[in-house]
Amino acid sequence: MSEIMLRDLCRWDRRFTLVGPSGVPEEAVLERSISWAVSVRVAAPHLPPLRGDELIVLSGRVLQEIESAGSLTRDELLVRISQAPVTALVTETGLFPGPIGSLPLLLLPGPLPLDLEFTLNRLLTEQRSLLYRVSTELSRDLSRAAVGGGGLEAVLRVAALASGRSLLIQDTEGQVLAQAGPEQAPVSPAVLGRARPYPAAALLPLPAGGELLITTVTPGDRPAYLTLYSGSGGLTERDRLVLSITAGVCATLLARDPRRAGRAQSASELLADLLLGRARGEAAVLSRASRLGLDPRSPVTVGVLSVPRDQPHGLELLRRATSRLARQRWVELGDDVAFLLPEVEVAGAAEMFRSLARSGGELRWAVALSACLPRIREAPEGLRQARFTLALWRSGALPGPVLRFESVEDVGLYGLLYYLWGHEAGEVFRRAVLGPLADGSGRMAELIETLRAYLTLGSAGEVAARLSLHRNTVSYRLNRISQLTGRDLNNPEHRLLLHVALMLGLMPPPEPPAVELEAD
Repeated sequence: MSEIMLRDLCRWDRRFTLVGPSGVPEEAVLERSISWAVSVRVAAPHLPPLRGDELIVLSGRVLQEIESAGSLTRDELLVRISQAPVTALVTETGLFPGPIGSLPLLLLPGPLPLDLEFTLNRLLTEQRSLLYRVSTELSRDLSRAAVGGGGLEAVLRVAALASGRSLLIQDTEGQVLAQAGPEQAPVSPAVLGRARPYPAAALLPLPAGGELLITTVTPGDRPAYLTLYSGSGGLTERDRLVLSITAGVCATLLARDPRRAGRAQSASELLADLLLGRARGEAAVLSRASRLGLDPRSPVTVGVLSVPRDQPHGLELLRRATSRLARQRWVELGDDVAFLLPEVEVAGAAEMFRSLARSGGELRWAVALSACLPRIREAPEGLRQARFTLALWRSGALPGPVLRFESVEDVGLYGLLYYLWGHEAGEVFRRAVLGPLADGSGRMAELIETLRAYLTLGSAGEVAARLSLHRNTVSYRLNRISQLTGRDLNNPEHRLLLHVALMLGLMPPPEPPAVELEAD
């Protein structure tokens, strides 16, 4: 169980003023642990048997009575107290000029209450009882998370929920192994070097505000560091307890199964986390990007390569078209292969794909490249753009095989219509323009096919030849289309409306929007 320290007592009772020995940092004094409070007695033996870390309560009244009895002088009493293995002397303001040797003073204004020993011990007992309950519940919940297969991430989520704080575990190089709770930036290796050996924890104030508790997690010869962070400061004995218990569970997980604990995530797993929005905090994004050799704040493009499963050469295409580093940043998502490209590699990769397409062959494939994204945390949006573009290729709406989302030549008006993908306004517009044709079933399907051919070819004769129909049949269908839609096919603006409505009908079924990560 976490120890109770002088800093906790000073926080519980703001009447106390701490006076530390000269030359000793205040933080070191505040970290002295407390066992119990005992009072100096008037009659000998003046100090009861001590087990260590006690608070010695000495009032001015008791000191005066001891001196009056002549059993001990003031100096003799203070020497005995200073030589005992105690934490601090609790006394009255003005009774002593300063600390007794290396023993700090806890000062209360005015005479000490007669029941101060009882009050302090009751407070210590209540707080230890509370910590015991927290320890029992947290240990149970952490054990369930550890055996449930979720690894470090699951364990830290439980701890973050119990404490309301952010927790982060990093290796010696500062790489994030797992993170949970409110967003927290990774701690620099220099700061990690100030961690205290488990189960102790170092409390470090941050220059920009807030506090860190850091302890080591040592599953073997490779230590890791567990950090608990509070943006508002005020970390307490409860936080130290959470950190200590969580560190023990993390050490067990890491020692027993590093892969399960998350230390051996493959490049494809890291990439999937970024593309699918599973890296939910800035620290998680930064960690995964750096482990993939990417600058998290540099522009990137998401690519998706689609090759039919009966032609299993997609990865070979990817290897031939991309740089060595890009080949290490791919992941299979369903039937497709998704990959990441830094901005400097995009133009070269697109040209290589086009060159491979010109070389011919029977392989039917397409690759879609998203717009250039300002930074890697927007990768889920890039994946959505690439999937949208590939779906249009599969439906025959776009020719391929190389499609850059931000290229008008490749994507045309669909680059603009993308922002209506899955939006109700697109379907409302389509039905308003097409009227009964919007249903697209039965006879309406024939009229839609004829309208699409007419808008593409521009004349009834060419439509008749393309669809193997009699010219009169085409004319009848075009007249019927005008009647049902209320649009004049000779009017350029009406033809534009009809063309956009047909394109909206070719849009792929909506999918969930890209995951929006928390802002910096």
